[in-house]
Amino acid sequence: MEGGCRLQPVTITLNEREVSGHPEMTILELARESGITIPTICNEPHLTSIGACRLCLVENEQNGALLASCVTPIVPGMVINTESPRVMEHRRMIVKLMLASHPSSCLVCDKGNRCQLHQIASDLGIGLLELQRIPRTAAMEEVNPFIERDMSKCILCAKCVRACQKLVVEGAIDYFQRGFMTRPATLNNYPLENSECTFCGVCVALCPTGSLMEKKRVYQGTTKNLVNTTCPYCGCGCSISLEVKDNYVVAVRPGKVDTENEGTLCVKGSYGYDFIHSPDRLKKPLLKVNGAFQETSWEKALEETAKALKLIKEQYGPDSLAVLGAVKCTNEENYLLQKFTRTVLGTNNIDNSSRLYNSATRLGLGASIGFPGTTNYLEALEQSEVIVAIGTDPAASASRVNYAIKRAMKLRGAKLILIDPRRTKLSSFAHLWLRPKVGTDLALLHSMSRVIMDEGLMDKEFVTRKTDNFEALPGALEKYSLKYAETLTGIKKEEIHSAARLYALADQAAIVYGTGITQHTGGTDKVKALANLAILTGNIWRKGGGIYALQRDNNGQGACDMGVLPDFLPGYQSMEDLGVKKKFEEHWGVNLPANPGLTALEIMEQIKAGKIKGLYIVGENPVLSFPQSDLIREALSSLDFLAVQDLFLTETARLAAVVLPAASFAEKEGTFTNFEGKTGRVRKAVVPAGECLPDWEIILRLANKMDHPLPFSSIQQVMEEIEELVPLYEGYLDSEGKYQKEWGFWEKRSYRWQSLKGFPRFSTAEYNPCEKETNGDYPLTLLTEASLYHFGTGTRSSRAWRLQQFSPHIFIRINEADAKKLGLSPLEKVRIISPAAELTAAVSITDALPEGIVSLPGSFPETPAARLFKINLDAETKTPSFKACNVRIERIDDHE
Repeated sequence: MEGGCRLQPVTITLNEREVSGHPEMTILELARESGITIPTICNEPHLTSIGACRLCLVENEQNGALLASCVTPIVPGMVINTESPRVMEHRRMIVKLMLASHPSSCLVCDKGNRCQLHQIASDLGIGLLELQRIPRTAAMEEVNPFIERDMSKCILCAKCVRACQKLVVEGAIDYFQRGFMTRPATLNNYPLENSECTFCGVCVALCPTGSLMEKKRVYQGTTKNLVNTTCPYCGCGCSISLEVKDNYVVAVRPGKVDTENEGTLCVKGSYGYDFIHSPDRLKKPLLKVNGAFQETSWEKALEETAKALKLIKEQYGPDSLAVLGAVKCTNEENYLLQKFTRTVLGTNNIDNSSRLYNSATRLGLGASIGFPGTTNYLEALEQSEVIVAIGTDPAASASRVNYAIKRAMKLRGAKLILIDPRRTKLSSFAHLWLRPKVGTDLALLHSMSRVIMDEGLMDKEFVTRKTDNFEALPGALEKYSLKYAETLTGIKKEEIHSAARLYALADQAAIVYGTGITQHTGGTDKVKALANLAILTGNIWRKGGGIYALQRDNNGQGACDMGVLPDFLPGYQSMEDLGVKKKFEEHWGVNLPANPGLTALEIMEQIKAGKIKGLYIVGENPVLSFPQSDLIREALSSLDFLAVQDLFLTETARLAAVVLPAASFAEKEGTFTNFEGKTGRVRKAVVPAGECLPDWEIILRLANKMDHPLPFSSIQQVMEEIEELVPLYEGYLDSEGKYQKEWGFWEKRSYRWQSLKGFPRFSTAEYNPCEKETNGDYPLTLLTEASLYHFGTGTRSSRAWRLQQFSPHIFIRINEADAKKLGLSPLEKVRIISPAAELTAAVSITDALPEGIVSLPGSFPETPAARLFKINLDAETKTPSFKACNVRIERIDDHE
């Protein structure tokens, strides 16, 4: 240990061989490290050992004691035998007793050869059972669409209980009853769907027998092909393993032991993969002829696309073209897409949908710390003493972050400051729960910073020696007294004061924020204000401190890293830097376009103005995801040419002249970068559906058709160029040019941030109300929010049958008092009307929202909330205010 005494290794004798380990190791851990197998059923690397199954017994030859090796620490001089006659006798008897109460249905049990109990029985040579059978009887539980429970096969290993309580920290299940009748169950033995269970699937993945099984996975037989890859949903970047049989993904389980998510997933990660083999998948390219789509060949589709793009470029110039890509594509594909845009099309008009939720992070953190992203690893969050969660409900949008926050609180005593007007699943865990008026976060944060300065709680040495622009901060925050903040936010001044002190007095305090900060007008200033708090207290670089800027999509971070932005080349290298520009021009062999590019919504505006004539969209669905979708649809319909590349015939693809069928994440190779800046492998598990091609191959073929071939034949070659031109991605390939297993580059980024001159830097932004006050016409404020069981526009999650069956409809949530005023009943259909548009949804009455606030999950085919928002762009980020708008709710007449 640095700065202290280094712990000396402990040496013991293990099976007549001297081995050494560190003092905190158990006998089981040292045995595994030494290549010695000790059978166990209840032990799991991510879980605290409890010695329940007793199969790991070993003998201490010094005193003859039988020890449970999973809970016994090594002691100097121990002499351990893992396979003595006494040990083997006890192991065999324990397994025989388990089998005596286990059903004899092995031939039809879907666990098959993966059943740990029968694997151990086979290893121990146990065939015919010599003991009298006393079978456990229990009814099969299979009501919900996710998990089947057969408690007759339960061996009480407690893996499911410990995972629920210690890993995902839901506590939905515990032991129920006593003695022979003991079994894992929910409170009062209610069905899982009536409990706190979120159907994350972790218990199913850990169950050693067939007691817990994935529904639909049952009776599909044993799979032998397991492919490790990265989840395609949110920005957490969880490692997953795809079980493949006959070119079909039959199940998903958490990734290997040493992966980032530590054996956990969420319900979408575990059960949201059916879209891979959906019958709705595009199988062949489509060409629109006389207003109707016809299947065509790749040759014809690419020829028509290239011909149209070249014609528009020749007639109107390269800046009459634009590209929208691809937060769901790999890093390599995004790099190719921006290179295609700049070198083949000759324009900087390229952007991606993270513009709608992440631009405030890029600009805010870029201005405050010199780099636009998260400053710490997620595992460090579990070391925090205080956590501020603001503008995010990670239980719905980023489950791995939710697990980390709850583990920090429950297992290590961290205190949570939750800032959210809604009651979420984290509210019951919070030490302080502040419920500000919508849009007043900046005033709250400024007031907290002022308290820290006024009471001398800042890290003076850090601020004096390491920061810039502090001299401007006291004057800028002078007006933000506790009383003033109370007036603006509606939060009692005592609560604001307590929150500021709690954060400032912690040795390690972290901030976690999401789209509730970034999707408001003025989101950049709010991000800067959060950075002020972290910089003032010195937490910006501390091990258990820092700022966690959550990303919505699986590769939103990577798309931006790769330069799918109108104002940056890959690696956030400025096009205004002549040295950078020269480097890329020399390597690419072209003169880069000089004109500044357009952002996503600016592209739509210029389409309406008649200046953008052709658009190439890769993996985006702006008709559902952009605000005022009716205007977006109208704009896209007016284009001279639109090409869409996607897995499905989306609402946007239906407007295209050419539709190019793309491979899913399970059908290609590459990498994703998560919100931490860690990069995970994407591996091909199955053959692409029909004639689908990976996005990178489509882009290369299109470049060839446009007589400007790009010099790549594999994604490894693309990554080689990325390594050469993008310093942030140096070292991803090994010495042979092959992908390394896993690799993250946060340490490299951290070093760069801390070495940048002029950073960290304080911000002095002024609070201005970012949301219009409600009025008589629109008396309610609508908030968009994430859904645990659906994602984004629902293109993929709505095609996962279990997610769709369990959560088939989207509801507008409304406070009980507001529902009473309007005379609304649960499940009643209502009309939601904003100044921009209207839509219908069913009502869910709740006490989780304050009066005057209603909420609706984000864009989804059934109720596309994006329609309700106007295209009012933030002047700095070019991002629409996409989190809150004013609405009224009207009952729908039964005859309508």
